[in-house]
Amino acid sequence: MQAICHRCGQPTVEGLCPQCTLEMTKLVSCSDLVEVVICSVCGSRQIKGRWQLPDNSSVEEMAHQAALDALSLHKELAEPHIELDLRKVGATRYLANINIDGSFRGQSVSEQCEIPIRIKLMACDRCSRMAGKYFQSTVQLRGNAVRSMTKREIEECKKTAQDMADSGYHGGDHLSFIQEMKEVKGGLDIILGSTQLGRRMARAFVERFGGKLLETAKLVGKKDSRDVFRSTLLVRFPRLKRGDIVSFRGSLFSVAGFDGKMTLITSLREGRRSSMSEENSETVEILGNKSDAKAAMVISGDENVLEIMDPETYRAAFAARPRDLQVGPGEEVKVVRTADGFIVI
Repeated sequence: MQAICHRCGQPTVEGLCPQCTLEMTKLVSCSDLVEVVICSVCGSRQIKGRWQLPDNSSVEEMAHQAALDALSLHKELAEPHIELDLRKVGATRYLANINIDGSFRGQSVSEQCEIPIRIKLMACDRCSRMAGKYFQSTVQLRGNAVRSMTKREIEECKKTAQDMADSGYHGGDHLSFIQEMKEVKGGLDIILGSTQLGRRMARAFVERFGGKLLETAKLVGKKDSRDVFRSTLLVRFPRLKRGDIVSFRGSLFSVAGFDGKMTLITSLREGRRSSMSEENSETVEILGNKSDAKAAMVISGDENVLEIMDPETYRAAFAARPRDLQVGPGEEVKVVRTADGFIVI
C-alpha cells in the first residue's frame, strides 16, 4: 500500500512528500542583527567575548565576514553557493543581502536573507589598561658597587624589552605591553602590564648579562575576592660584562657569557673555554673590553709576538700573538690598549 503525505495528501514513499519536506525545512537561518566590535585605538576585533589581534582587514571586510559567520545553513544543504552584497546604510551600519543556491535531497533550492550589521567602536582591554597607566610588574636593571650600567647595555636592554613585549602580544598575550621605560640613576626601569612578562624578561637579562635576580611583591588590592599584587624584579648586573678582557691565573681571557653564578671565559691565546666562580669574577683584574678594539697594521712578527703600528701614535709596539692566528706584514689585526700594552683579539 502506497504511503500518503499527511500534509498535502500526495503519494509519497514515507512521511512527508519531497515538496512538503522542503517547505517545512528551514534551510537558512540569519541573525536579526550582527554587531562588529572593534577597538578604536589598535583595531583589534572582539569575537565571542575575546579580543583578537588586529590584522590588515578593513571595516567592510570585517562586516562581510561577520555576516557570513552569522549565517547558518542546514546540514543537508548540498553544494551551497553564497553571494553577499554589502551596502553601507549609515555611519556605523551596513546591510548584507545574501543569496544562497544549492540542492536539498536532490531538489534545487534558492534562499535569500538580510542581515543588519552595526559597527561598535570601543577601547579593548589592552588599550584601556595602557591608557589608565595599568601595570603589574616593574623590572629594575641596575649596575653594582663597582660600575653602573653602560649606555650600550641600556640600549640593548631597551630593544630586548620591546622585542619581548611585541612577541608576547603577537603570541596572544594582551597584557604583554610596556607601560613605560625610563632611565634612572644607575640603570633602567621597565614598567610592564604583565607579571609573567616581567619574570620572562628579568630571566632573559640575567642569561644575557649575568648578575642576580631578586623578586618582591606588594599587595595593592583585591579583585573577585582575590589578592592583587604588583611585582618588582631587581636585576643587579655583575662586575664583569661580555667582552671584558681579564687576567686570570696567568693567562688572558675574554668574558663570553654567563651560566648561573659562573662566568664563561675564553682564552685569547689558545681559544680554550673555561669558567670562573662568582668569587673570582669579583676580584679578577679587568684590562679592557673587546668593544674598544681598534684596527692596527702588522709590521712583522714571529710565532709568539707581533710587531704592530700603534693606531693612535703610529709608533711600533709589540703584542702577544694568539695561537693559530694567520696574519702577515701589511695586514690588520684588532687590538685593545691596556696599561700593560696591546692585546690582540
